[in-house]
Amino acid sequence: MYHPRLYGEFYEMGLKYGNLLYEKANFVLPKISKQKTQFGLESYKELEKFYPEIIEEIKGFAKGIKDKPENLGAFLLSLGVFDTTGQCSVFAFNNEDSTIIGRNYDMLFEYKKFTESSLIAPKGKYSYISQSDVFIGRSDGINENGLSIAMSFVNGTEVQPGIGFHFIVRKVLENCSNTEQAIKLVQETKVASANNFLIADKTGNIAVVESAPQKSVIRRPEKSENFIHITNQFIAKEMTPFDRGDVEWSKSAERYNGLKDNLQSIETMDLPKAKEILSNKCVCLDLKKEKFGTIWSVAANLNSLKIERAETKPRTSNYKPETRLDWWLKKKKKSSRETISSI
Repeated sequence: MYHPRLYGEFYEMGLKYGNLLYEKANFVLPKISKQKTQFGLESYKELEKFYPEIIEEIKGFAKGIKDKPENLGAFLLSLGVFDTTGQCSVFAFNNEDSTIIGRNYDMLFEYKKFTESSLIAPKGKYSYISQSDVFIGRSDGINENGLSIAMSFVNGTEVQPGIGFHFIVRKVLENCSNTEQAIKLVQETKVASANNFLIADKTGNIAVVESAPQKSVIRRPEKSENFIHITNQFIAKEMTPFDRGDVEWSKSAERYNGLKDNLQSIETMDLPKAKEILSNKCVCLDLKKEKFGTIWSVAANLNSLKIERAETKPRTSNYKPETRLDWWLKKKKKSSRETISSI
């Protein structure tokens, strides 16, 4: 797993990372089909309206890898639309004094070599730690405000040129400070495909947006429950017509029910318990025949911003502390004090 630290102007971040990948890994864009290219180009126009700052980052990255921004944009915006291979499990648990989140990202084992966990701190935006298996876009993350968002694929019935989950997650992390702001942003977005978004903040406001091109629905915890969770299916009755299913191979229903059983049995959640749940065989995928399973796992306390990550199949003993966000916030605070003292 790569661990880049990117901060500053959007164009500068893109150029820095593009140069790094080009010079150190001889990176070139993979070829994609004409269908994906056309879809990606149409979606690129939508991204220009949705988040113009990201366009600047794409331009910088494209320059770094000696390619055109449109080619890079088309590639990025066609990902996860026509091939929803990824299968994930996510939960949030609300204690009286803290919110704990857990996330497994399940994918083909060969994708391990592309994974990255990044500290991203764009100028004028919120800083955050996030994970992905593609540069620029994000699959999950936690920002400096104690706001978390993580997506899961759903095998939807429709796709449309629009915004892919990678960029929705990024815009939420960089611009939202709480769950309600994030929900509003997701629901107002012209989405490209079907996904679940689990959103949680340090106040204990936890929710899921079940999102598809046709419509979206907000799902909140049941009255008797202080948790919420997602796998790779829609749960809300209004959304099931937009769910094609065919995810039995990844044990989506089994993982969903396994998470619920585990979460219902706990009165208070902490990081050790979160890691235990994520490592449980009924939640953690390890499909040897399909060469598919959990390739990273994150557990975090949103109030203390204590984050731990396993960068392979999770076990309770192989999580490591993530300290870069704390480092950045201290660095920013110190810089601010120095600026004030010099005035």
